[in-house]
Amino acid sequence: MKPHRKSGYLSTTTDNQTQLFYTLFYPEEIPVKATLQIVHGMQEHSGRYAEIAEYFANRGFAVLTYDHLGHGKSVKDKKDIGFFQLNTPHEKLISDAEKIGKYLMEQYPEVPHFILGHSMGSFITRCLLQKMGNQFSGAIISGTGGPLTGINLVKTYFSLANKIAPQKRTFFNTIFNIVNNKQFKKDKDFSDTSWLSLNPANRNAFSEDELCGIPFTNNAFYALFSVYKKATARNWAQTIPKSFPFLFVSGQNDPIGDFGKGVTKTVENLKLDGFKDVEMKIYPEMRHEILNEEIRENVLNDIHQWLLKFL
Repeated sequence: MKPHRKSGYLSTTTDNQTQLFYTLFYPEEIPVKATLQIVHGMQEHSGRYAEIAEYFANRGFAVLTYDHLGHGKSVKDKKDIGFFQLNTPHEKLISDAEKIGKYLMEQYPEVPHFILGHSMGSFITRCLLQKMGNQFSGAIISGTGGPLTGINLVKTYFSLANKIAPQKRTFFNTIFNIVNNKQFKKDKDFSDTSWLSLNPANRNAFSEDELCGIPFTNNAFYALFSVYKKATARNWAQTIPKSFPFLFVSGQNDPIGDFGKGVTKTVENLKLDGFKDVEMKIYPEMRHEILNEEIRENVLNDIHQWLLKFL
């Protein structure tokens, strides 16, 4: 059964200069029992989450996906893909997620609200929860990581690069892929997208999607590493209620999660800090895009069963 869907643009600035493309998926016959905001990752777009949104809509959730600035259909001119905004782009990513979240909550004010953030979206989500942790009923954090060695140096470099040549597509895109693919060079079907997924069909779909994989600008990497640092600081969750439920899902062979170590450390720190309801699922042999691996149905079922506990 296909749920209803409604697409449009939401302005996140008073002068209407920022128009974010969104799609709302909602059940056709059953009543809405909760909402789910999905925050996508870097160099991709919300359309890749349509089947996931339908899965949850068919189970009673109103699901909203959206494209970040510099991504997908939120971009007026394709040359601007991979560029956010000149000043404080990291703050814009977080405030956009906040306004999208509040918009969804306004549509369904009487039900619990959840959020799922993947990859770059996981770090945006963690930053958003610093501001709105008391308005969500739980969060699924997918493809995330722990503190990154040298993050201060990298952020400082891109802060300067953002001032000098913000729209330049940086050499760091190549370095990013090389580092992430280091463990997968012996794959028989090795490619630049090997780190994304064990599933070759998913890798091919990503490569063939004209809105995916477009190299980031200096501006975008500055935003990414700024959000990353804020989301992985040792005290990143101090403003979030200790009763807040988290579910961390990750592939065992996800380089962003440092092959499980970064995710595990993040969960351990949350528990040390007094969080009472933190769960983690590490899927053996799976890579970064755990939501698009061949075991996706199992992952979605695990997420659904977790959500049901808090309805």
